[in-house]
Amino acid sequence: MWKTFTLLLTCFICLMIFQGKAQSNKLPFTDGGNKIVKLYPNPATSRINFELQHANNDEVYDLIVFNFLGKRVDQIKNVSARTTVELDNYYSGIYIFQLRDRQGTLIESGKFNVVK
Repeated sequence: MWKTFTLLLTCFICLMIFQGKAQSNKLPFTDGGNKIVKLYPNPATSRINFELQHANNDEVYDLIVFNFLGKRVDQIKNVSARTTVELDNYYSGIYIFQLRDRQGTLIESGKFNVVK
């Protein structure tokens, strides 16, 4: 059973990495290969801040958060240039975020750590 879990987890991580790279050529804005989303503090305890660097203020984004097993735990709609996520309902662990535009196109993904 442990081998199956490890294999599934590895496949999930690879899928997240390849999906981000496959759509990186379709980004509506880039910053010379730099990240668009700046998040802090990381690791976080009670809240985490997401800042969109050089974002188009007319564009609307969704921030989707998954736990490390791939289960969606949060979705924040209409993300602004600066968004704070309260971590009261989050357990300690690593989380993966995706920033998507209204058409569902992946803009950026990354990870953060919650420590309680």
